Amino acid sequence: MTTSPAHKQFPPRFRALTAASLTCCSLLLSAVPAIAADQQNAIPHGRQLAQACAACHGINGNTANPALYPNLAGQAPAYLELQLANFKSGERPNPIMKGFAASLKESDMHDLSMYFGAQAVKAQLSSNHELEEKGKRIFTKGSAAGAPACASCHGAEGHGQAAFPRIASQPAGYTLEQLHVYRDAPKFNNPLATVMKGVAVKLSEDEMKSVSAYIATVP
Repeated sequence: MTTSPAHKQFPPRFRALTAASLTCCSLLLSAVPAIAADQQNAIPHGRQLAQACAACHGINGNTANPALYPNLAGQAPAYLELQLANFKSGERPNPIMKGFAASLKESDMHDLSMYFGAQAVKAQLSSNHELEEKGKRIFTKGSAAGAPACASCHGAEGHGQAAFPRIASQPAGYTLEQLHVYRDAPKFNNPLATVMKGVAVKLSEDEMKSVSAYIATVP
């Protein structure tokens, strides 16, 4: 007796894969309420903690002094949390930030990072189209000396991916200063910073200025 297509049994391997897929989907769906609850609890507390950050970074994470300080709004919470931990431990040297981070518990770092990550970042208005177009070419294609495209690590829109942070909408002055730090420092213990040093040494000063100007305008 033949079995109609509608009643054929799936191979055991297919059935096992299907069951595993359903289990994964179930676990992901069950995690959604927990994530929402974490955000609901973390963000109000993070907003309170952010009062101490407002003088430099703005209460909503859009910097009050774009020539000196970065935007924190829209940044990946995991990245912000790691940076706060590194400031506190001294792995990322910065006397001012070490002082702020010293009193933060791990839960405070988490809540503060969740708050800033949930805020909308404001890009700068275009002010020099020719300079920004040059910067866009470097961002998407790399430099003449062989620096890789920024997009290859930070994403096509500069919104960050994996361990690499969001750089879109960062003030041009801050980005330029960071590129100078990466270029001029003799060495770094952090492997990602070492990667950035390898990029910065292959950028001319004009290329740094142009890519910084472009990044600032990317929403």
